[in-house]
Amino acid sequence: MNSLREWALGLPAEGRFTFTTAEARAVQGQVSAAGTMAALARAEADRVIVSPVRGFHVVLPLEDRAAGTPSWRLFLDPLMAHLETPYYVGLLTAASIHGATPQAAQAVQVVTPRPRRPIRVGRLAIEFTVRRTASQAPVVLLTTPSGRMRVATPEVVGLDLVRYPARAGGWDNVLAVLRDLAPLMRRTRLQAALTVEPTTPDLQRLGHLLDRVGTVELATVLATELRRRRVAWVPLAPGEPATADWVGRDPAWRVVLNVELGEE
Repeated sequence: MNSLREWALGLPAEGRFTFTTAEARAVQGQVSAAGTMAALARAEADRVIVSPVRGFHVVLPLEDRAAGTPSWRLFLDPLMAHLETPYYVGLLTAASIHGATPQAAQAVQVVTPRPRRPIRVGRLAIEFTVRRTASQAPVVLLTTPSGRMRVATPEVVGLDLVRYPARAGGWDNVLAVLRDLAPLMRRTRLQAALTVEPTTPDLQRLGHLLDRVGTVELATVLATELRRRRVAWVPLAPGEPATADWVGRDPAWRVVLNVELGEE
């Protein structure tokens, strides 16, 4: 029988970079549970593996051992399967994957239907944003070294940016990201993205911003949806004053421009 360390180091050749404690115990055979935990602890101390959450382990590629931080693409999808949590990579992380270049996220941003505490692995941080309908959101499946991962479509990213502007670096950055994403958005995919049940104010704010970046065709999809809803005036930036010091109004979308965005 190979040692636990030898077995773990052989997994990448099989296209695997993760394993569970239960799998490690099975490999150890007659070794006690305490013995298996001790072997895992030694492997972690030697930076052969890292353990993002209890019971789940990632084999560190040789080039990552000095920092002790593996690429999140190696283990995110198996990790979320281990946690039995639907997810998609979203917000600025997804925007960057699609080619948007403005201010990057300081952590990997993942959207889930239930709250989760951030996960830290070495220098890597994974932060979770809650969206009740995350499991139904349209995604693209991207190939990773260990399989594939779920990434929000550009259209879902757009909706999430206006819903969570604080997690997107503020409204100036939201507008900058949308300018990069808009050429990648498609009418049919935007219609599908409406299945994530965006609120009416979300649609109004996104419509206003898409108009600002010159994507009239996409804005038309939102306008059609809004005709089915009751639409009231909303501030562009929730939480900021909407009755004083605004810089204008957009009657087409009934958006009060209560913050001034940067140069376009």
